[in-house]
Amino acid sequence: MDIEDEMLKWSQTVYGIAHSLHIADSIKFGNLTTLVTSLNAAEGWNRSDPGFTSNLPVKQFKDGSINLDGKDYNEIFQRLSENIVRMLFVNLAVLADECLGQLIFNAGVQPPNYLTNKVEWAKARIDAKYDWATNGMLELCALRNALVHNGGRLNDSTVSILESAGVTDAASGHEVSLSFGDLFRYRRALRTTIGELQKLHVRVG
Repeated sequence: MDIEDEMLKWSQTVYGIAHSLHIADSIKFGNLTTLVTSLNAAEGWNRSDPGFTSNLPVKQFKDGSINLDGKDYNEIFQRLSENIVRMLFVNLAVLADECLGQLIFNAGVQPPNYLTNKVEWAKARIDAKYDWATNGMLELCALRNALVHNGGRLNDSTVSILESAGVTDAASGHEVSLSFGDLFRYRRALRTTIGELQKLHVRVG
């Protein structure tokens, strides 16, 4: 795994999606009667090769079978942008898990199973002046768990993780809302943590 390349691909994906959403917003999604045409075209953008013969049949969308439901355009756009940010945030957590796992392995240690434990391992070894980054990574762990396991709400388990990051005002039951700005802030925390772990590996090696 090329960590630098994976981080670049994730960043470029976020930039591209943000730009595309801005364009979509500016024209209010354009002509929605062509939605099925767009979806059918999208199926051909990337090659499908899962490495096995799938049980699932290939079917194209039919006119009238798909729509963007909502009371109005603004509601549709809000729902779309919120869900995209959530998906990208969870994907950032997956990327963080892979990157930290590889760096810990490179340091000659069997990586822990869970991202939270990987971050704790890193925090114990990185200079304390970068606690803002490793604490940010613990926040990422808590938010990822809330999104994936608790319907997007903080619970006692996620609040406990946040407390270990020095967060004192998190409340169980709070419904999480994330922005594109949050994606960039947590990416910076991951980028900094990776950089410091790479330095550590150089010193140990």
